[in-house]
Amino acid sequence: MESKFSKVKVNNEIELCRVSDMKVKTMVERALLEARISYFIKWEKPGLFSSSKKQSCIFQVNEWQSELAAQAIANLGDEAESKIKYIMKKTDTLF
Repeated sequence: MESKFSKVKVNNEIELCRVSDMKVKTMVERALLEARISYFIKWEKPGLFSSSKKQSCIFQVNEWQSELAAQAIANLGDEAESKIKYIMKKTDTLF
């Protein structure tokens, strides 16, 4: 027996920002947790011909919490924000 929700696809996540500095990643995680914002981290590996060998990650949040998440990150200060690239676009992934 299937429920009426078994065929529903949910895609309400947005890619909030990209972070390459692991210290800043930890700061963003703590800020989101303190603000009680649920998030997902998608890891990006550098490409084969990439000049940078650093790994970066993308923070994904629910679109209804995006403004609150951006405010929590903005409260980290200018030094941390200079190492964060905001994306603010819907994800391509369907769950």
